[in-house]
Amino acid sequence: MTSKPPVPATSFAPWPRIPVDTSESSPFARILSLGNFAADDWTFGPGGPFKQPQTPAAIARGQLREALLHLLELGLIDIDTERIAAAPGIPCQREEKNRRPSPGTCHTGPAPGT
Repeated sequence: MTSKPPVPATSFAPWPRIPVDTSESSPFARILSLGNFAADDWTFGPGGPFKQPQTPAAIARGQLREALLHLLELGLIDIDTERIAAAPGIPCQREEKNRRPSPGTCHTGPAPGT
């Protein structure tokens, strides 16, 4: 794993991104496949939208929750709680080469100026 750059010291400062290999043979692809299976299992199970009417946003959140929870329970991914606690704000959107960066930030600490 690539070492992590430090978190920005202030809210709304740019976050350096960590390169991720997303090729078909990468560890990311394997984790994605496992997460997809967990999400699909939820989707077609008793809590999913085929049994209980849900909004598209609720479906996406349910799938994401199930996939992340499955991977965390297996110990295949970890949550960097120290990094979260050290950040005055965390960007809500990904930055991609062909996508405009969003000015939005999800704040984990006090609001700016407080």
